[in-house]
Amino acid sequence: MPFCQEGPKYLFTTQTHCVLRESVSAFFLVFLLISIVGQNPVISDIGMSDPHMRIFNDTLYLYCGHDNHPDDTTWVMKEWRVFSSPNLLDWNLAGTISPKDNYMSDLSEDCWAGDASSRDGTYYFYFSDRKRGIGVMSSDHPGGPFTDELGKPLISPMHDPTILIEDNAEHTPYMIYGDKEGGFHAVRLHTDMISLAESPRPLTIIGEEWESAPDWMDKNYIFKHGGTYYLSWGRDYATSESIYGPYTCAGAVGQGFHLDEYAHGSFFHWKGQFYHMWCYYLRPGFKYRETIITYCHMDDQGSIVTDTKFLDSHYENGVGQYDASWSEIQAEWYYDWSPGLNKTGNREAGFEISGMIDGCWLKFANVEFHGIEESFMAQLSNVEGEGKIEIRIDSLSGPLLGWVDVQEADPNRGSGVVSSEIKGLSGQRDLYLKVSGDSETRFNLDWFNFSE
Repeated sequence: MPFCQEGPKYLFTTQTHCVLRESVSAFFLVFLLISIVGQNPVISDIGMSDPHMRIFNDTLYLYCGHDNHPDDTTWVMKEWRVFSSPNLLDWNLAGTISPKDNYMSDLSEDCWAGDASSRDGTYYFYFSDRKRGIGVMSSDHPGGPFTDELGKPLISPMHDPTILIEDNAEHTPYMIYGDKEGGFHAVRLHTDMISLAESPRPLTIIGEEWESAPDWMDKNYIFKHGGTYYLSWGRDYATSESIYGPYTCAGAVGQGFHLDEYAHGSFFHWKGQFYHMWCYYLRPGFKYRETIITYCHMDDQGSIVTDTKFLDSHYENGVGQYDASWSEIQAEWYYDWSPGLNKTGNREAGFEISGMIDGCWLKFANVEFHGIEESFMAQLSNVEGEGKIEIRIDSLSGPLLGWVDVQEADPNRGSGVVSSEIKGLSGQRDLYLKVSGDSETRFNLDWFNFSE
């Protein structure tokens, strides 16, 4: 299997091996356990397509398609895969979902995009049988093994499901699916997650981006933020105050890095951070894809901003790990944060973390130190009161590398750079920036760095 091999771009941190496990239905499923240092692509050279990330039991689960071979000129997709990670860096193959385990043909090559959800301890996988229909399978584990619930399509025809669970008391489930030619549709599911609670409703999308999209445009993704529904396709998206629309086009989420009409992807939140991941074709005319990931932001006007500026400088590094030698580590690239903080800004001006008050903190996991850093510098704005940024490693109460006085940002205590000498450090460690001050302490953090 090609993904058992060590590629030139990846460091395998544990031995790659296969585990054979017998399922209750008397067949065997081989799990390949991969542990790698995360970068872009997320996992190289395995044909990872149509990524949907879900978080179950504080673990990341990536549901994706499997493009069969780099030389295929049409889509040959014989299975789906589920990868899991505790930290965005170390990815394990948690399961393989085969069409022989549902109503599709044993020899099917039409395992198109799928998505997953959960309810009351059961996990559901919704899959495309090319454009013929959408089926549903269930399992007691996010990685499977999954069992066909219906033995037939849940919806037919059309394809590419995304599941949205409403943030109401009932946690109402919805499915969005379809393409431009047949129309995107929304349908409410029963709480059993395997039947329709209503007839599907076509979605009206208003705007140039949708009008100019090709008829085959499919692979939606939908999420809700601040009472607004965000419906994306390719690199573009539209918004609505109702899941049933109408939706108004809002433009592109970003530019470059294969963010185009073929960018099948999804968005997700993890530890207070927002991410965007999407796939792209390696060569024109060949149906073989890889998946990349970057930070994502909602700006002050509620617009999606995919952080391609991060990719400009740190594409291969990827998310969830940092290097103390970078000229700047932007505050909005944090790995985790304390409740109450906010990202503020926009695409043109950039972003910063606002509401830094006594007791709050930002975590930057897996920072690589080189033993030559002698100072810490940070760009602040809107400084009020007196306080410090404590620079700690390993935990919020871990060793103190140093600290800076926020009131020294500039003579007028408005904005500027603060700096301090720190203790040298080598190796990969978790970094915490923790605020200590009084009730008047408040500021925004733009970026920080380490230097000799």
